[in-house]
Amino acid sequence: MCLAIPALITSVEGTTARAEIGGVERTISLALTPEARVGDYVLIHTGFAIGVVDEEEAQETLRLLEELAKFYPDEVEVSQFPNLPISQSPNLPVSQSTNEVH
Repeated sequence: MCLAIPALITSVEGTTARAEIGGVERTISLALTPEARVGDYVLIHTGFAIGVVDEEEAQETLRLLEELAKFYPDEVEVSQFPNLPISQSPNLPVSQSTNEVH
C-alpha cells in the first residue's frame, strides 16, 4: 500500500525543503508544491510534496495512520513513523553488501 504522509516543513531552499516526519527530518522536493512555506504541512509521497494541508488534517491523518499500524502491522511500514507507540518492528529486506533497506 502506498500512502502520502503528512510532514511539517522546517526549512526551504529553492525547490527542496527539510520536512519533519515523526521526529525525523528528511529532504523533500517542492517541485509539485512551489507554494509550500516553512511551517506548512505537506503530504509527501516518494520524496515529493504533493499537496499542502492544514495542521488539523495533518494531525488527523497521522492519528489514523497510528490506528492502521496497530491493526495491520504487516501492511503499514512502521519505519516511516519512528515515534509511533508500536511494539512490533517490521521485517525489512537488507542488502548484505550495502546494509541498505530495499
